Amino acid sequence: MKKKISFLLVLAISFAKAQQVDPENEVKKVITTFFEGFHQQDTLLMKSLVSADVVLHSVMVGTTNENVLSSTTFEVFLNSIATIPKEVNFKEKLHSFSISINGVLATVTTPYSFYVNDTLSHCGVNIFQLYLDKDKWKIVSILDSRQKKNCY
Repeated sequence: MKKKISFLLVLAISFAKAQQVDPENEVKKVITTFFEGFHQQDTLLMKSLVSADVVLHSVMVGTTNENVLSSTTFEVFLNSIATIPKEVNFKEKLHSFSISINGVLATVTTPYSFYVNDTLSHCGVNIFQLYLDKDKWKIVSILDSRQKKNCY
């Protein structure tokens, strides 16, 4: 009888551990799913992964070699993705993920290369800020850099 109880206890603990969620994997899944939606031009999927007041910023090198910060709304961004002609093949290749989680906040850094019709357009780094909304991670901020030189 003791062996049965011990076995059931071990089984229950193993099952409970198997059900635990790894926050790093959950955060990474949000980012990879966001890019799946991006590549499929699925704006509804992308919208489901962000907070209602998500902020988007980009840093680019200007015409006189100064760094220029620009901002856009998520709706404008979604519209730009949705209106890319179907015959245009675009792909943002993420090279790696650096994920830092502190309680209900997460930061994800992803160096990337962006291709249009299989030709390198530019590269840079994405920085995503997320927060834990109830039991789901939501993107609250996207900051990216864009450069045409020294790409990966």
